[in-house]
Amino acid sequence: MTEQKIVVCITAQSNSQRLIDYGAKIAEKVNGSLHILHVQKGNSIFQNGETLKLLAKLFAYGDKCGGMIHALCDENVAKCIADFVKQECVTKVVMGELPAAMSQQLQKNGEENQFEKIISALPKDVEVIVVKRQQKMEQLEKLEEKIG
Repeated sequence: MTEQKIVVCITAQSNSQRLIDYGAKIAEKVNGSLHILHVQKGNSIFQNGETLKLLAKLFAYGDKCGGMIHALCDENVAKCIADFVKQECVTKVVMGELPAAMSQQLQKNGEENQFEKIISALPKDVEVIVVKRQQKMEQLEKLEEKIG
C-alpha cells in the first residue's frame, strides 16, 4: 500500500489552525505523514510583517502537530501547489472553504477563484478534502468512518 501523505494548504489566517488540526487527525487515522503548505503569491513571504508573524505561529503549531512545514513563493499559486503535490506523491489535500462573500463576489465578476484553480490543477488521483468554514472537529467522526 502506498504511504499516505496529507498536505494541508494554509493561508496567513488564524482560521488555518483548524485545518492543521483536521489534517493531523486524518494523518493519524491513516498512519500517514502530515505536511503543512503555504504558497505566497510573489517572490517572498517576507512582504508583510503581520503576515509573517501569523505564519510563524501557524508553522510552529503545525510542527507541534507533527507536520513537515513547507513555504513556497510563486506567481502561479495553483500550479505551485499542484507541482508540490505531484513531486511529493501526496495522496490527500486538505483545504478550507472560501468565505461565501468572497466566492459570491468572484462569481459576480465572472472570475475563477483561487480555490477552483487549485482543485483544477491537482492530479485527478489526489483526494481533495474541503473543510467547511463552520465545520467542527466533532464531525471528524463521520470522516473517520468514511476513511476507515
